[in-house]
Amino acid sequence: MPQTFEIAKTFVHLSEGGGAEPVNVTPSFWRTAQTHDGLVFGAFDFGSSRDLHSSTQEIHPEADEVLLLVSGALDVVLERGDTQHTIALKTGEAAIVPRGVWHHLEMREPGRLVFINSRAGMQSRPRAARRGAKR
Repeated sequence: MPQTFEIAKTFVHLSEGGGAEPVNVTPSFWRTAQTHDGLVFGAFDFGSSRDLHSSTQEIHPEADEVLLLVSGALDVVLERGDTQHTIALKTGEAAIVPRGVWHHLEMREPGRLVFINSRAGMQSRPRAARRGAKR
């Protein structure tokens, strides 16, 4: 039977077989999410750079990541070697982060971000301070 849920509290696991299953976002979700096949679809609200984990970079080696900014403004900062590329997003805009690219998010205005990504093989690391980098 179809059900409704709040997307910021319940993500959706999109399996490789075509199924869609709501998944409660609990501490155990983050520990086991990398074992899911397919993709994860979800959203979260952010009111500060801390909410976006701006001090951490992540990489999704198995699939591209889709980011849709429902409200607010943020920068998606892609890092390839010593080169950074910033994609400025505002309400209603989307970006695709290519698989295998380290990236982080920086808030410009509070809002809500929707994402679709693969948790398989995902890694994170502290973001190194860069000379002249925008903070």
